[in-house]
Amino acid sequence: MTRRPLALITSFLILAATAALCGQAVSAYLVSRARDQAERLRQEGEYDRAWSTLESALHLSPDSPDLWTELGQTYRAAWFFRQSPDLLRSALQAYERAATLHPLSATPPAELARTLALGGQYAQADRAYQRALVNDPRNPGLLVDRAAALEKLGRPAAALALYRSAAHIKPNEYSQAAEQRLAPAREAP
Repeated sequence: MTRRPLALITSFLILAATAALCGQAVSAYLVSRARDQAERLRQEGEYDRAWSTLESALHLSPDSPDLWTELGQTYRAAWFFRQSPDLLRSALQAYERAATLHPLSATPPAELARTLALGGQYAQADRAYQRALVNDPRNPGLLVDRAAALEKLGRPAAALALYRSAAHIKPNEYSQAAEQRLAPAREAP
């Protein structure tokens, strides 16, 4: 008699696990589809439709850092062309939410930093770049981007050191140009 209830419990657990896996797969598919649609709409300049698509997807997957990052990119693109402070604020909030949901990813703080730099907020951008570099310290693109922010902050020696670090990892034209631009200033009396 005890075998039958055990078999039923085992079957139920297998079904529950299968349903959970299917739910995760469906959720991942919906996230991917929403991101693809939003990117296409964003490229066509349909920002309102793009963020509506992402906001709808966030109702189904509110804890998706990928959706929040994509939403931030959409708001940033719209802000860049429309110059609305509300759109900038929305982009920054979306990136912060994504960073909170996925603290080990360099992408949300890097995108936050790029957005802050586009907005001329270089000190805040530098702090966000530092957060991104904690998770991806050998990313030459992040090193170059942070160096550019430091340059805007009037810190040429620190900027040059980062440009050189980036070039050591992967030679690039930004670091080469920085050598010509910043090294003579550093060596001057």
